[in-house]
Amino acid sequence: MVEFLRGRVAEKGEGQLVVALGGLGLKVFVPQRTVDSVSEGEEIHLYTALLAKEEGFELYGFASKEEREMFEALLSVPQVGPRLAFKLVSALPPGQFVAALRRGDLSALDGVKGIGRRTAQRVLLELSERALRWAPAEVPPEAEKEKIVLQALTSKALGFKAEEARRAVELVRKECPEASVEEMLRRALSILAGEG
Repeated sequence: MVEFLRGRVAEKGEGQLVVALGGLGLKVFVPQRTVDSVSEGEEIHLYTALLAKEEGFELYGFASKEEREMFEALLSVPQVGPRLAFKLVSALPPGQFVAALRRGDLSALDGVKGIGRRTAQRVLLELSERALRWAPAEVPPEAEKEKIVLQALTSKALGFKAEEARRAVELVRKECPEASVEEMLRRALSILAGEG
């Protein structure tokens, strides 16, 4: 397998680059954010995945090993082919993808064009556990935890007023300052349900 390539950007296109390498011009599919971050003539280093298809070979390039690992993991999910896996990597950088898996956030996945609800559920089911190995769970600082819970409570989905949400979060902080985001949200919801 081609582990990586380093060469000069000869051409830029939509979701792809032509990289000049030892007298060859290799067409490499890359996330659009990578295309946007380089200029023609600039040297680039890409971690690659070479896939054989009936029509020939396709070379995918990624700015980081994490992006490539995400792509390869997505390929292991039934009914997720290279194009769909590539769309997900392009739409969601690995950090956002792992966060969506941890939250069980289907909307972050099925919001990507071409990813239906059923495919998003399959990706969540197949990769949630593996995502924990990619990046250990981050414990947000206290202020960040409260901000996340307040955003959730005042979102369209839950619809609480900012003032009542803030009071509930303050109560939860006093009762159990060590609570996780999920625990804080659960307790705040029970407080708000009692107030209503």
